Amino acid sequence: MKKFLVICFAVCSLFLLNLNHPASAKDTQKSAKTESVQFTDAQKSELAKIQQQILADKKKLIEKYVEYGALSREEADKMFSHFEKHYKMMEEHNFQIPPHRPHTQHKSK
Repeated sequence: MKKFLVICFAVCSLFLLNLNHPASAKDTQKSAKTESVQFTDAQKSELAKIQQQILADKKKLIEKYVEYGALSREEADKMFSHFEKHYKMMEEHNFQIPPHRPHTQHKSK
């Protein structure tokens, strides 16, 4: 009975050690990388128009929250400036989608 428990413990510990192996993290990084696409000017202008429409809709929504008293004017202005910064950043990066970082790369505290 003791041999059986020792063997089970050894197998479980080897399995758990193998879960955090660096080779498994490299595979997820390779699959997460995507190549950036070069948009034409027509595509960029179409994306810009859609992004501006999204920005206008977000502003309209925030204005309704202010009107109903769910947000203060200062909070709304802060959100508007954040939306504007995000739009300018997207414009500078030619409306490329920012890369997604998988949760496995986050450092624990």
